[in-house]
Amino acid sequence: MKIKLPFLLKKGKEEIQPKTEKTNPKNKKKVIVLSTLTGSLVVLGILTWFFAISPVLALKDNLDKGQKLIAEGKQGLSEKNLSFLEEKITEGALLLADCHQPLKRMAWLKIVPVANKYFANIEYGLEATEKLVDAGKLTVEALAPYADILGFNQEEAKEEETEEEKTQDRIQFLMETGPQLAKNIDIISQDIKEASALLEKINKNYLPENFRGQPIKAYIISFKDSLNTNLVFIDGLKPVLENLPFFLGKDELRTYLVIFQNDAELRPSGGFLTAYALLEVRDGQVTPILSQDIYDLDNRFNSRLKAPRPIADYLPGVYYWNLRDMNLSADFIASMDNFYQNYQDIPGTKDVDGILAVDTKFLTLLLEVLGPIGVSGWGDFSAQPEDACGGCPQVVYRLESIITRPLGTLVTDRKAVIGPLMHSILLNMTNSPAQKIPSLLQALITGIKQKNVLFYALEEDKQAALEGLNISGRIEDFADGDYFHLNDTNFAGAKSNLFIEQQVEQNFLVAKDGTITKEIKIRYANPAPASDCNLESGGLCLNGLYRNWFRIYVPLGSQLIEMKGSEVEALVYDELGKTVFEGFFGDKYPLYPDGGTSIVSLTYQLPFKYDKNRPFRLLIQKQPGTKNHPYQVCWDNSCQEFDLGADKILDW
Repeated sequence: MKIKLPFLLKKGKEEIQPKTEKTNPKNKKKVIVLSTLTGSLVVLGILTWFFAISPVLALKDNLDKGQKLIAEGKQGLSEKNLSFLEEKITEGALLLADCHQPLKRMAWLKIVPVANKYFANIEYGLEATEKLVDAGKLTVEALAPYADILGFNQEEAKEEETEEEKTQDRIQFLMETGPQLAKNIDIISQDIKEASALLEKINKNYLPENFRGQPIKAYIISFKDSLNTNLVFIDGLKPVLENLPFFLGKDELRTYLVIFQNDAELRPSGGFLTAYALLEVRDGQVTPILSQDIYDLDNRFNSRLKAPRPIADYLPGVYYWNLRDMNLSADFIASMDNFYQNYQDIPGTKDVDGILAVDTKFLTLLLEVLGPIGVSGWGDFSAQPEDACGGCPQVVYRLESIITRPLGTLVTDRKAVIGPLMHSILLNMTNSPAQKIPSLLQALITGIKQKNVLFYALEEDKQAALEGLNISGRIEDFADGDYFHLNDTNFAGAKSNLFIEQQVEQNFLVAKDGTITKEIKIRYANPAPASDCNLESGGLCLNGLYRNWFRIYVPLGSQLIEMKGSEVEALVYDELGKTVFEGFFGDKYPLYPDGGTSIVSLTYQLPFKYDKNRPFRLLIQKQPGTKNHPYQVCWDNSCQEFDLGADKILDW
């Protein structure tokens, strides 16, 4: 039986395949396109992963690690752990190195509009951080020898030394090594300057408000301001360290005139000049040699200088210009120029190398560290709150009681208590345990920052060195924007500034043409009860009627539009490179205790216009001797509130 195979036919010797369906050219093209598209997507996916997703994920991971490092670094700083800080800085340097490779893979963003702005910000931020890490390394290395002075944990303690020896040794060491530390600061400062310059290049318009829960924009703006502030301090520290051997009397005796400014009776440079003392310093050792009442100087001051206009106008019964009233200038150096010139004319006075002015707030800061101390012949003094003066420090109440309270018998040189008190404080500082050095140093820094301690050097180069640290109570030149300084003067007999509270509000009004008008409101309040100011009863007159001569320093050329709250017509004049608006209240309408209030308000126009292409800046300078009064400053409905504990720069 023959079987026919449909799939195989023979035609002669030739095998013939059955017919099949022809391939459609269109389908073939589809396959090619699909294959090409798939391949392209795969390649694109790989490229996207390599040049976009992967580096972004890597940077995000590094950001998380960086945030953790910053938190750990802050903890190490708060715990004063120098070795831990050094470890975290090293980790930070390694982390920054890891950021470069993913950032290189994202370099293509430089040619993408808008995205290139964000990319540039990342680059500037990374470069700035590297500079700051370098500065951190150098800072840790430079400060290591001074770890105990600064309060950082030490790995090893020198058990063989006594506490007193360690204190004196550290002072000697600081005096001898200060100039070398200044050289290290120069290098650190350069890194910080370069970092600051890089941060200035960051475009705030291309900063995210928030990223991964962090307020990036606000943080960077705040950090830039903080960095610039610290840079000013670091640059100012260098000349002081270079001149430290001079100030501490290395190889040569130095003599300083110490003036006590009673800030309870506020005067332009910080307080009423109450008492003075002379100190000698050699190789870091301080020796008090004299302490007297300021009235002793005035009694020996043979000249009869005519009282200047402010005293003649606002201080009844005072016809001559006494030494105790010579700090009329809002600039401490200008006041001391005048004071020392007349001081030298007094027979028997000693030439000095500088003048140190301190107030009750500075004495309180020191006693908070040292604890209560005894002063032979005068009793005990402490920083503890005293109920008799509404919680003011006991040292303040005790001093006022000794100096001010009427007595039935004549007691001479009552204000000379300042010298013995300072002598006791110096002895306690010298003999205190070494672990108190960091706290004492912090008290000094706080006193300088708040202007509770001021310094005037006779030699110009030494004075220039001090002014870098803002330790001289100067009215600053500030050509980079707006300026404000309120200067109050208590021309009454009571010590009411112990109790008076103050609030200052500033509001900017900007016209379409850029003209800037400022509204200022100053509220004075005295919530404390009145004192017994009857001299016959022997009461301690601390809180009474307040008579205030006030001056407001603003940019040169400002135009006063209106002033309210002054009993006299406002005076406008130029002084210390500023325009001054002057007024007075207290004769017709004094500020009373027991809840009395006085309000001064003024409106004026600044001498320049607002440039929207530049940040607008404002420098507010604190008056020495004042409390940290609350301020509110508003620009375009955006208000900043703070307590003015030191000079402050704001910008918008």
